[in-house]
Amino acid sequence: MKKNTGIIHKKEFRFIGMSRSGNHAIINWVIHQLNGMYCFLNCAEPKQNPFVTARPLNEGGLTYKTNIPSFDLQREQKGEFSEKDYLLYSYEDCFLGPLSHRDFRKNRDRWIGKTSVGKNLLILRDPFNLFASRIKSNLLLGHYTHGTKPISPLTLKRIYKQHAAEFLGERNYLKNKVPVSFNSWASDTGYRKKLTEQLGIPFSDKGFEKVSKVAGGSSFDGMKHSGNANRMNLHSRWKEFSAEEKYWNLFDDELIELTRKIFGNIPPVKYYNRYIIRG
Repeated sequence: MKKNTGIIHKKEFRFIGMSRSGNHAIINWVIHQLNGMYCFLNCAEPKQNPFVTARPLNEGGLTYKTNIPSFDLQREQKGEFSEKDYLLYSYEDCFLGPLSHRDFRKNRDRWIGKTSVGKNLLILRDPFNLFASRIKSNLLLGHYTHGTKPISPLTLKRIYKQHAAEFLGERNYLKNKVPVSFNSWASDTGYRKKLTEQLGIPFSDKGFEKVSKVAGGSSFDGMKHSGNANRMNLHSRWKEFSAEEKYWNLFDDELIELTRKIFGNIPPVKYYNRYIIRG
């Protein structure tokens, strides 16, 4: 196979979000909507080649998911690309600046091939349920993420606030941006249909009820509700930690205001206000 210098994939979707934001649920759902050949690369490193730096999806060690029969990862890493209708790859727990770094812009066509249409899907979950899920899965309060280095609560909040400002359009690191509210995606069929229209893909809603196996599935339920994901209390995870001061200490006025702008005056926002006054 010779190196292909023309258009390699018709559409390219980059998924950006914090771990436990429902990233893999949304990615798997998008994949189920697609008609054609696709390749998904899991959790790549910013500023580097996604084919080389993607992390394992499962215990088998594969860093990709594809329906291309002749797919050969080593050839793709060398720039010997198979033609695709869709290339999808994701980033987790990273600041947005490195995703537009000059090293990636300079090398992207050589690393992943040319595309006709590219979209950046910025996934955001409300911080109350996100932080609760991260605590439950040992990704917060002194625990390690990806088995390498800890993300401190301070860094976690800085990343979240940057993503939230980008989501609102107050920052503009990402071109061709598609903001995706996990809260709305998980509860509103109309929202999911509108998202497929923004991406220019068909809508069947197939795969919505499936729970991703990545990292053991749900932080709270594992794989128990796969096939019936609507039974999970995705918007009430925060209640498990509502009596813990160290949980509420993760929040501040800026974070609360960003949450209100994006997700509205949701129950944990109201509870937070009462908690602070009571405290």
